Amino acid sequence: MSLCIIQGLNQFHSSSFIRAHVEMLAGEKVTLTERYPNLTFNGRQIRYFYSQKPWQKKLSKLLPHWLYEKRRSSWEETYAGRHDSIAAFMRVHAVDVILAEFGIHGSNICPHARDLGIPLIVHFHGHDVHRNPMLEGFQGRYQAMFEYAFRLISVSHSMIEKLIEMGADPAKIVYNPYGPRRSFLEIRPDYRKTLVAVGRFTDIKAPYLTLMAFRQALQEHPDASLVMGGCGELLETCKTLARTWKIEERVSFPGALRHEEVHELLENACGFVQHSVCPTYGDSEGTPVAILEAGAAGLPVVATRHAGIPDAVVEGVTGFLVDERDVDSMSKRMGCLLADVDKCRLMGRAAREHIQRNFSIDRHIGCLNELITQARGQVDARVKTRTSLGRSMTRNQT
Repeated sequence: MSLCIIQGLNQFHSSSFIRAHVEMLAGEKVTLTERYPNLTFNGRQIRYFYSQKPWQKKLSKLLPHWLYEKRRSSWEETYAGRHDSIAAFMRVHAVDVILAEFGIHGSNICPHARDLGIPLIVHFHGHDVHRNPMLEGFQGRYQAMFEYAFRLISVSHSMIEKLIEMGADPAKIVYNPYGPRRSFLEIRPDYRKTLVAVGRFTDIKAPYLTLMAFRQALQEHPDASLVMGGCGELLETCKTLARTWKIEERVSFPGALRHEEVHELLENACGFVQHSVCPTYGDSEGTPVAILEAGAAGLPVVATRHAGIPDAVVEGVTGFLVDERDVDSMSKRMGCLLADVDKCRLMGRAAREHIQRNFSIDRHIGCLNELITQARGQVDARVKTRTSLGRSMTRNQT
């Protein structure tokens, strides 16, 4: 038996938590990438390579090209056509549990999982609960998913409240925040006057506000530096701001980073900074992995009171929290770290202990493994019940 992970877009430089699931969850696994209905396995769309009646598919290719395209293509876009390839894929790979990353992917695969009798676990991460425009057409699908899913996984307490507000059964919701990889616990920062930010350059992380706060902090700490790793639609905007404000010599933008490159940045810093905000269209973080990684590395964090961040940062103990869009307060908190290396060490030590105690990757993966085992047990129980009923009916008929 195997676990099928519905991953969504296959992007190496983002979603490190999904990569951790693919690499670390127990047992046999198969991963489907890209958006439904163009689900892809090993670089090939499954609708072109899987079918419950493969001989019919082969025979249909003998038709004239225009007729084949007309009949086959139109059928593949129906629910029956999509279900045919998904059902065949699940059978060939002996899939007995589906883990859908993000609610959107869970809602799309839900009717197929239900018709196949395969338990569905849906892991929510942030925008799939909060981004209002994206969710407008999914209310009905979400309700069906909430009803069928075996468990719904949330990574923050604020997300749990939102899921319940949306109609999810509280008994199905499991709080299971991410955990940083163990390698981050081995990092020993030198606490030089450098602040680090790592993440997507997108609205929700508002990197321009981090840059604005650092610009103000430079007035009292002109020898400080800021490294902003990551890529996204706002990267060029931030580069332009740095040049316009004439602080480009104190700010660097190394782009998308691998784990070992992030390690090096955290080793050469005194603090981690992130100014997450809720945009006007309602998006929100879950619990940012980069903040957990920074805390595990022994760095204090300056961030906003946003989504799951207050779960990860103990205000005044492992870092500082400011209100969203309060650039002045963030600048002052940056200055506190840049001015006091002993405070950085003290807070960093507390941050490492807090993350080790409350955000272990082993605990996160262990919780998922246990839920998958429970889902399999539910199927086994149903099979035993049907077998028992069948035997009972046979005896009665005899």
